[in-house]
Amino acid sequence: MRQHPQFMDHILCLLTSSFSESLLRPLLRYVDRAPVGTTFGDVLQPANPQYRVGEVVEVTFVGANPKNSAENRTHQTFLTVEKYEATSATWKIMHNDASWETRFYWHKGLLGHSNATIQWHIPDTAQPGTYRIRYFGHNRKQDFLKPAVILSFESTPSTFDVVTTW
Repeated sequence: MRQHPQFMDHILCLLTSSFSESLLRPLLRYVDRAPVGTTFGDVLQPANPQYRVGEVVEVTFVGANPKNSAENRTHQTFLTVEKYEATSATWKIMHNDASWETRFYWHKGLLGHSNATIQWHIPDTAQPGTYRIRYFGHNRKQDFLKPAVILSFESTPSTFDVVTTW
């Protein structure tokens, strides 16, 4: 049976490019960098002090590539919306990134800088009270000629109140 050289060259090209890509992929990953004077999780845009049911809470943080979190499973979510329970003096998780009411947006910047914006669309069923939004992430750090390290971080900005009427 006669082989077609053009077909064989195509197969070889695919194998070579896949092989070289798998070797280069770890080298091409960018490290995450926080802007000067900030650290991962710092709040760039805080929540307002008060919201009504039906409004949208939005908080923006100094972020890191979400792919880092997929590789390092120390946190099971990117975000939580928590309500303060005064009777037990504890925070109760009401929503996470799997909830329909939440949104997580990652904004990739230049040179490893990025932001993460979290939104909570306050549902009609939300009870009045004090709430907070928490952000969980992982940043990739790599020193010259050393292997990359993935570090976890979390951020808990200031609280806000949800009210039913003004």
